[in-house]
Amino acid sequence: MPFMSENTHPDRLDMASTDLVKHNIEALAALFPNCVTETADGKAVDFDLLKQELNHQVIEGNKERYRLEWPGKREAIVTANLPTTKTLRPVREDSVDFDNTENLYIEGDNLEVLKILQESYFGKVKMIYIDPPYNTGKDFVYRDNFTQDSEEFKEESGQKDEYNRRLVVNSDTSGRYHSDWLSMMYPRIKLARNLLTSDGVVLISIDEKEVHNLKKLCDEIFGEKNFVGEIIWKNSSRNDQAYIAIQNEYILVYVNSKEANKGNWEEKKEGLELIYKAFDTFRRERGDDWEAIHKDALEWYKQFPPSNPIYGSKHYSWMDEKGVYFPDNLSGPNFGQYRYDIIHPETKGVCKEPSRGWVYPEETMKKRINDKLVHFGKDHTTVPNNKTYLKNTEFQSIPNIKFKDGRAASKELRALMSGDVFTNPKDVTLLTDLFKAMKLDKDDIIIDFFSGSGTISECIFRLNYSSGSKCKFILVLS
Repeated sequence: MPFMSENTHPDRLDMASTDLVKHNIEALAALFPNCVTETADGKAVDFDLLKQELNHQVIEGNKERYRLEWPGKREAIVTANLPTTKTLRPVREDSVDFDNTENLYIEGDNLEVLKILQESYFGKVKMIYIDPPYNTGKDFVYRDNFTQDSEEFKEESGQKDEYNRRLVVNSDTSGRYHSDWLSMMYPRIKLARNLLTSDGVVLISIDEKEVHNLKKLCDEIFGEKNFVGEIIWKNSSRNDQAYIAIQNEYILVYVNSKEANKGNWEEKKEGLELIYKAFDTFRRERGDDWEAIHKDALEWYKQFPPSNPIYGSKHYSWMDEKGVYFPDNLSGPNFGQYRYDIIHPETKGVCKEPSRGWVYPEETMKKRINDKLVHFGKDHTTVPNNKTYLKNTEFQSIPNIKFKDGRAASKELRALMSGDVFTNPKDVTLLTDLFKAMKLDKDDIIIDFFSGSGTISECIFRLNYSSGSKCKFILVLS
């Protein structure tokens, strides 16, 4: 007679014995995590690498290469290259101004849509922005090639989308956790690249779980030399993680060709209107007492934390008749290049000189002093400075760190939709500013083939309204 624990339900007995192979692989992973990898059948041991870990001599095995590999990569390449027999069917009854609009909203498998778009939009898309599944372990991924029969699939997932495509929750315990996600992403990004103009730009939102794999994948597709930067979007103040509080996401940025797109991307600094307004108030209250205005400004800037864009302009704390400025360095680039005396206008003493001498020749410096473009300290013991005016430096290169509370976008969309319809929408203002800085204008086309809440359409409408451009979008709801 079998023995049964008093806490065991007779209908819930686990009739399977322990999977010893799986147990042993997990034990090896604890000792040698680098030797356990993903294969077509799940997690397995790389025995060549394990031998190397246990040997002082070089073990001859598979030839090493510097590249991103994963089980299913060859199939992903084939998937991208296979032609499609699908077509797009217009839905006039659900469209707005169908005969005149040049914007497209396509419902369908984004892989098939990208293949269909190759003929009409090859080399015509200025920008790609996508916000793909982040591979959280809970989201769904598309399986573009299944070998299971229908019954096996139902046991595995039981999930289909409205287009009868089989979807699978990509659990982080899966033996092909990273591989399945990479196999889903690769053919889509590879096909999307064909649509780019020679000076086209690619932006992909992602979080810490796959950012490194995505970077390597995009290096392969677009070329490592065409990677232009990684924008860190500080969008949260969460402090509830067990180890490190993750408070940011990433936006990877590539260009199709650096030879065709030289960059020179600039954006207007945020908070300028508030700064100018504050100094106007100080001027009305203090008149031409520049020292008092300076003290007021220093006190005013204290209210802004580092996450506020105004904080980055807090060194603009002085003002004169020409406007707001900060005292900039007048030191020469080369040691001893220009050396001469400058007389302090109040004390009449010789001003302290920078250790490397002055940046300007003497005649140029005299003219700048005469034009009141040099900032003098209280007396001659302080080195004079150049006046750099805020009005002349209103634009800056796109910073790689963006501060924007992610809750603002969710709140705005919740109010618009009268409820929680979409989770984690992207911030319209943040993206619109990026698109403008990256010179999306005129009648350029942008495509988003992981469209959710339609953020990109709102961005384009705002961009066109503010700049007078006629940019168009293609959104794919997949």
